[in-house]
Amino acid sequence: MRALTWIVIILAVLYGGYWFVGARSAEQAVETALQEAGARGIHIAHQGYGISGFPSRFDLTVTEPRVDAGGVQWQAPFAQVFALSYTPWKLIAALPEEQSISFAGQAVDVASTEMKASLFMKPRGALPLDRFDAVIEGASLRSDAGWSLGFASANASLIAGEGAQAQAAFRMLDIVPDQALMARLNGALPGTVARLDLLADLTLDAALELRGAAPRLQQVSLTEANLIWGSLTLKAAGDLVADPQGQAEGTVQLRVEGWQEGLAALEAAGLVPEQFRLPLRSVLENLAAQSTETGVLQLPLVMANGRMMLGPVPLGPAPLLR
Repeated sequence: MRALTWIVIILAVLYGGYWFVGARSAEQAVETALQEAGARGIHIAHQGYGISGFPSRFDLTVTEPRVDAGGVQWQAPFAQVFALSYTPWKLIAALPEEQSISFAGQAVDVASTEMKASLFMKPRGALPLDRFDAVIEGASLRSDAGWSLGFASANASLIAGEGAQAQAAFRMLDIVPDQALMARLNGALPGTVARLDLLADLTLDAALELRGAAPRLQQVSLTEANLIWGSLTLKAAGDLVADPQGQAEGTVQLRVEGWQEGLAALEAAGLVPEQFRLPLRSVLENLAAQSTETGVLQLPLVMANGRMMLGPVPLGPAPLLR
């Protein structure tokens, strides 16, 4: 028994020493991350940070973090990152219920009942990504520019595949658009968007690694995307690649049920000029008549040569993939 007691004491001392060494390493990792972020043009300020959680966890708490990246500023009372001391490559982050984001000359107050994320890496080399997940519950956004937005929940995930492959997923439920917008729609659609989601396979120019440079997006294979808003149901699928200028190129096939209600909403919101309403409705009715499904509108969203077309309707520049 005496020998066993001494073994337990020695192991406890060794483990305690490991925690303090690990905590110091974590502090150095935070300093390195701040320096690397600054080198990439991401400026991070704070009022201090500390590591606790002895003996089983490493709990990092940053006080009053402020981030400025590409003209977008974010700040919060605190931010926390947790990791078990025996698996420090698996991180869980928690953010407060109140935050603020500033961009394009406006400030947006963000409130939620829960906002968490997890980042799991593979314990080797440059710490390649295994999986990233984020969840937000009971969120509301209010801008000093006058608009607001709310939703019941949102989930996002990014799962690394072989080499430079990854899979991305996103889902948002019970979205409440800005009330001023809903007033403009004049009842053409209900006051809540039931669902918005997508699933896509991504091809990057390098593997996702925590210590590596951010890879650039090369191709998106949109397996499915769905929008359900009252009687309006939109589904999309297709493949896009980045052209030499980084703009999307390819075709996404759209399937729209309840397109008449969707068009009525666009007209009520003033997004379709008066002189184009009758011709556009006539074109869409002809396209719907050619569909193999009664009452369903099937349209190609084509991106080529830096431009984007929805069927015969030009929409402007194609979006950037990188």
